[in-house]
Amino acid sequence: MHAITEQIERLAMMVLLILFGGALVSGLLAPVTWIDGAIALVILLIVRPLTGWAGLLGHPADRGEKMTLAFFGIRGVGSIYYLAYGINHIKVGDAERLWGIVGLVVLFSILLHGLTVTPIMRSLDKRRGVDPDADATPPPGLQGPADQVTAQG
Repeated sequence: MHAITEQIERLAMMVLLILFGGALVSGLLAPVTWIDGAIALVILLIVRPLTGWAGLLGHPADRGEKMTLAFFGIRGVGSIYYLAYGINHIKVGDAERLWGIVGLVVLFSILLHGLTVTPIMRSLDKRRGVDPDADATPPPGLQGPADQVTAQG
């Protein structure tokens, strides 16, 4: 059941990324200024990791794991939901600019975290003494015919 849920989550994320790409080419970032770009970087590189670190105070993990969790944070797609909720419940003067800033933060996050996740996680695994390739065997039912023969002996 867990594997199916992960696959559904990946498919949903793919659909959201396609829709996000459509929003980008439709002008989502048009109202964004250079100052907004700097704000997006500050949110991504300073505010989010610091709040993530503060949220992990008291969590029984080592410093490296806490830094990794704080850096990657939670998925930024939730920001889109919260902004939509807020804009629907209060009057906002420049909603297009807010959408642009949130879109820029999500775009920067996709680029930065997409490029850094593999090296950072491998480094964390090495420090923990975990071999990331040791558990590379596909789950039952997802093996090819040659894999099934070797798995059965």
